[in-house]
Amino acid sequence: MENNELREPPNSEEKLEVIDQIKEIYSFIKIKKFIKLIPEVRTNIAGALPDAKKKGDVAGIDGRITIVDGLPIAAGDIKFGVAEHTARLLLTAKEFDTSVNFVMNLKYTPELIEDIQKKTDLELKEINREKEPEEIKQKEFSTMQWLIKESIDRNGKISDIIWDRGSIGKEPMIRLFGKSSADIIEKLQKIFELINND
Repeated sequence: MENNELREPPNSEEKLEVIDQIKEIYSFIKIKKFIKLIPEVRTNIAGALPDAKKKGDVAGIDGRITIVDGLPIAAGDIKFGVAEHTARLLLTAKEFDTSVNFVMNLKYTPELIEDIQKKTDLELKEINREKEPEEIKQKEFSTMQWLIKESIDRNGKISDIIWDRGSIGKEPMIRLFGKSSADIIEKLQKIFELINND
């Protein structure tokens, strides 16, 4: 992509800061190794304003990150209001832990979860999607809120990773949370070290 990739028209300083941090994460993952972490539904990076309350307060990559010529490529620009699942995850997470500002979804494999548990200091929380109440499944936009609320620990803390094995029609997923781009990149580095280069 050209130098104008992932551009967003000038806006408030806070919004520009969120956009810049998403760009930092995107620049870090633009390597061949990352394609092993892209799920079938593709990856997005979402970043929220510190006091985010609605979808429009959360930025993401329009069209998500896909694979082109063996590399992770953003399908569109970074914009506020375009993220769906990841925005709802962040907004609910911030109800419990205001320090959480970023999330990205990654491909689940049992081997990767096992390696993260054994070889890193990242905190993981598994959610059983099969236990999701039917009324939540039927209600639009409720699943992500349920998922977060199920994962909160007694201290109201959001784990570094919330993951699930999927359910009927739902792809298994790893969700990586962080306070800043630097925090997300540090956690991604630990995950990258577990992935072979082949």
